[in-house]
Amino acid sequence: MTEGSGVPSAADPGTLRALSSGRSSTRTLSDDLLTHLPDLGDLPTQRALDAWVEQAADTLRALSEALEERLLDLGAAPARQREDDEHGGPAAPGPSARAGGSR
Repeated sequence: MTEGSGVPSAADPGTLRALSSGRSSTRTLSDDLLTHLPDLGDLPTQRALDAWVEQAADTLRALSEALEERLLDLGAAPARQREDDEHGGPAAPGPSARAGGSR
């Protein structure tokens, strides 16, 4: 996003690759974490460990979803900008400015 504008600019391919890689990595780590639960034998310690692992997995999933949303935003931003330009959308001047009218 360029400073001062409310419209995100098109992301470069490196940024998109990094976001995509981060999204898939955090999702995979979340799934892997849930498969590695050791049996400790002590019930209170086991419950604490299980809760911590579930919280960590949930956090990784939330991060993955946030990265996915950002990817979707960046992918949709150029299309929204083209549509606004073609249809006189928010970036276009208002009717009074186009007609030379006063306020």
